[in-house]
Amino acid sequence: MKFARILNRQRLLAGLCLAAWSALAQTALPMDIGAERERIASERAQHEARYLDAEAACYRRFAVSDCLRDARRLRRAALDELRRQEVVLNDLERKDRAAQALQRIQSNVIAPATATSTR
Repeated sequence: MKFARILNRQRLLAGLCLAAWSALAQTALPMDIGAERERIASERAQHEARYLDAEAACYRRFAVSDCLRDARRLRRAALDELRRQEVVLNDLERKDRAAQALQRIQSNVIAPATATSTR
């Protein structure tokens, strides 16, 4: 019961953080999505390299299974956070494309209307 309450609070906080970050990203200066994707790819490569190093170190230890499980857990947590950031970037890109499409549609609707009214 207590665990469920804690889990619900964490989900609520995570949702609030995502909403705040998304709102901040919309009101802030336009970010370079390509640079953000490169940063995420670079961080992912660093985490993968760390995991491979940790995996190699685990095989030199006596308790290999526990060590590998811990290394996988750390890797999964890091990659999950990077994936969450990618999802937010995808959402921002999708919203930007939708806004641009709306502007094109509005300009196509307004332009013929003003052309026919000036005749």
